[in-house]
Amino acid sequence: MTPFGHLVREVPPYGLLSLGDQLVTYQCHHHSLFLDQTVSDALGGEGWAVRRQAAFEASHALLTSFYAEFGVIDPEERIELAVELFAAMGHGRLVFEVTAEGGTVRGHELHYGAGFREKYGSVLRNRRPVDTFAAGFVSAAASLAFPSDWGTLEADEVACVARRDELCVFALTRRPERPRFGAVVTRPLVEQLARGGPGEVPRPSPAAARAGADLARMLHTVLPDESGVLRAFGARVCLVPVSYSNQITFDTLHLVEKRSPELCSIVGTLIREAAQTGAFHLLGGVLASPAWQGEHGPPAREMEVRLEQLVGLTRALGWGAFDVQELVPRSGLVLASHLTHESAYYAARHGGTSRSRLYFQQGLALALMYLLDSTELDGGEPVGPGAYDALFRGGPRFDALESRSSLRGDDVCEVTVELAGD
Repeated sequence: MTPFGHLVREVPPYGLLSLGDQLVTYQCHHHSLFLDQTVSDALGGEGWAVRRQAAFEASHALLTSFYAEFGVIDPEERIELAVELFAAMGHGRLVFEVTAEGGTVRGHELHYGAGFREKYGSVLRNRRPVDTFAAGFVSAAASLAFPSDWGTLEADEVACVARRDELCVFALTRRPERPRFGAVVTRPLVEQLARGGPGEVPRPSPAAARAGADLARMLHTVLPDESGVLRAFGARVCLVPVSYSNQITFDTLHLVEKRSPELCSIVGTLIREAAQTGAFHLLGGVLASPAWQGEHGPPAREMEVRLEQLVGLTRALGWGAFDVQELVPRSGLVLASHLTHESAYYAARHGGTSRSRLYFQQGLALALMYLLDSTELDGGEPVGPGAYDALFRGGPRFDALESRSSLRGDDVCEVTVELAGD
């Protein structure tokens, strides 16, 4: 397998990552499933179309950049490269049986479908297919391998392991429609936004810099298995294009604002919690992992030291270069960044806004507060399945407020976390 993970590059000094020329982040299945389910809950059946379109646009841009870089023109070679890239990103293994007229694609151990089966399969029976990212990806790959003025090859998932089918299967059919493309977040675009930014990004502390460098090294040495699954830190981990996760977030939010504005706060809260649960499990899983503790020992009990490490990890994951401007243990936190993947995406696609839009940063800030208060980490124990729920049963509750945002003209993106009132 081609080690595409080695092609992941940092976009300094903003703590962002690019694969090819597209911005990507590392995410675990907890975040992926929660965010996709939020879109489905908010939009019903329309959620599939919103997610598939976002996946098609992001995958089309990603594959086009790799085909251009490697000079790949032959249809079979394009399909082969797409299969390798999909697996190397940790999304599973695809088997194409496709011609210019259409065909089928079989998916093995797909990030969303297999992740759902592992997390919820014993307690929930899902009635809908969930692998919209894979659907958009195979649609983009097939359409680029067999281009036509007649339209694109569109994928429908006709079988899904999340529905307890034996395998995930996609049917590809030529649709007589011109493809639609919006702005995608590329490395050159981020560099362009940064040139007009407000000033120098603060350098990470030595503890944060070491944590970020060590995690980046670990991520580069852990490759997906033969099924295209990357298991690390107690979770399924994959690379997700920033344009996909943010497009489904904000397309959903804008549709809800237009149709049912009274529901916006609920949708925003769920989007924030998707980031919160994902960050809690992935960051906590890193600190609790044997690989990490073998080099760094058990998680630091001193909150300031633990927080520096956690903030350093966010850079290696492509979440951003965050600066802790204030910490009151077990009471409050102020987390700031000059440029994040969500602020870069929103500025490129929608421009400025006076409304709250930093949902990922809000969820991350809340996750940091809960990780500082985690008794499992205090004891150096793994972050088990019940650790996240236990915090909400017996621990303190916090609220997150978007106190400043570059999207409304401020010099930084800033989130303030405070202890919730009674």
